[in-house]
Amino acid sequence: MVNLKDITTSNRALQSVPPGLVAVFAGATAGIGRATLQQFARNANGPRAYIIGRSNEKGSHIIAELKTINPMGTYVFIEGQISLMKEVDRVCEAIKKFETHVDILCMSPGYLSLGGRNVLDTSEGIETGLALQFYSRQRLLINLLPLLELSTSPRIISILCAGFEGTISPSDLECRQHYNFVRASRAAATMTDLMFEELAKEHPSVSFIHVNPGSVGTHLMDHFLASTPGLLWYPAQIPRYTIVPLYTHFLSTSPNVAGERILFLATSCRYPPAADHSKKGHVDGFVERPAGIAAAKPTVMKDGSGNGVYRVDWNCETCKESKILDRYRGERMGKMVFEHVMGVFERALRTESGGNGN
Repeated sequence: MVNLKDITTSNRALQSVPPGLVAVFAGATAGIGRATLQQFARNANGPRAYIIGRSNEKGSHIIAELKTINPMGTYVFIEGQISLMKEVDRVCEAIKKFETHVDILCMSPGYLSLGGRNVLDTSEGIETGLALQFYSRQRLLINLLPLLELSTSPRIISILCAGFEGTISPSDLECRQHYNFVRASRAAATMTDLMFEELAKEHPSVSFIHVNPGSVGTHLMDHFLASTPGLLWYPAQIPRYTIVPLYTHFLSTSPNVAGERILFLATSCRYPPAADHSKKGHVDGFVERPAGIAAAKPTVMKDGSGNGVYRVDWNCETCKESKILDRYRGERMGKMVFEHVMGVFERALRTESGGNGN
């Protein structure tokens, strides 16, 4: 476990890095994403942050808050509904107009709901939870990879549930059969790992990190119970107003601490990419590893070299190896997942606005 003192010391060292770190945040209008954004503004030297969200009104409040934290930073809110692939493309084009590189991509959009799958499909025919947890994140990072590769230390963070990967079916990667949010979330985690490993083969200068932030005191569970359908809504309010507040305040990590840890993942040399880029001026991170802390273990090691992909727990340590992922690697499921994602993108982009995508 990397202790919090080392993490905060590492993050404060960002102030000595030359100004102009560029980060893109998706899902940072609340919760862990917002806390990470705040820590980025607090610790970086003259940072530039792009915040993607659904509400310009909420965005204006966030930017005012960031200006108070660090008036030397530049903060741009881009309104967009990123559960839609067309909207992801539009947002990325807007960023490309202003930036010649991106250093950090931090993605945490998502929500929990007890509603059924058919109710929650987007107009592009993708279940909304999977769209936010997986497909839109992959679209975002693929669109921004050309800019990320121009960074001296590019890093991609997907805040989801590393270590809780579940089985996936080649014939039902979208979880259309027997849908439930747990199955969909665990499938999203598995596909995230496999997709990252495929992308890392072609983009060895980029570090890919899938992180499980653990129990964090956000409003996610409250919103989850509030979404309970029908008559079940009434009994769901009992834990909502009793157990959830106690758990949030006494048994969970604060969003502020979680944000510190995610920023450490995004900037520390502890999580190097696959390739040695010293000849090209690339480095393993923006801040040296804390004394006595070794480099993290990537998901795949070959001939002593890592693949630049990391499954990381709440404590910034690598998750235990996964038998499920080992089996899927042997079955070349990574390539299948990649091709599936490209097919979903193609289908979504063909869908007319307001269609059902079927």
